[in-house]
Amino acid sequence: MAVSTKPSEPAGRSSAEARRQRILQVAKSHFERFGFRRTRIEDIAREAGIAKGAVYLEFESKEVLLHAVIESLFEEIGRRYVAEVMPLESPRERLRATLRFSYRELARDALFERLLREDSDVAVLRSLAESGDNPRKADAQLEMLRGWVREGIERGELRADLDIEAVPFVFGVLRFLHYHTALATMGDRISRERLLDAVIDIFIAGLSAPGVSNKG
Repeated sequence: MAVSTKPSEPAGRSSAEARRQRILQVAKSHFERFGFRRTRIEDIAREAGIAKGAVYLEFESKEVLLHAVIESLFEEIGRRYVAEVMPLESPRERLRATLRFSYRELARDALFERLLREDSDVAVLRSLAESGDNPRKADAQLEMLRGWVREGIERGELRADLDIEAVPFVFGVLRFLHYHTALATMGDRISRERLLDAVIDIFIAGLSAPGVSNKG
């Protein structure tokens, strides 16, 4: 029988990581149910089975805790995105698949919708976007999208007259359209899913070079 030669992780470290993950898991459920303002650290600590002070040893404030919850969620989503979207050869289909992926993930998780409903100015999310290494990551994402547009133009998939600098920002607006469809879908005239599929098709058709089929 093979014996693993991987060094065992110190018990203290594994216990601390398990405690941190438990806090994040419980905190996420509270933020989803109660929003940022009504969530209380003492309630999170009680459900996690630890002292309130232990939460503050890990996270110095409720805002820092929310940031950690969101960053952990982004890591999970990022792994799925890399596996599902990045292998696609066509840059145009990567753009299409990114929007589909975004809408599916936003529908799957209630946290962001709860935060946006509570705070239309998204102050907490904006503070996260402006903290640490996140501005550099955002710039890298914008440049990745510009690169896809340039690649699509070179391959003849996308229109040569596109505003390459503006496309990523239009794309960014569309990624969060999922949260702004309630009025358009009132009365069951059209489902949110059908509406978003149509938005994707129309957007991709607008990017596509003449003569290129919009099917994907």
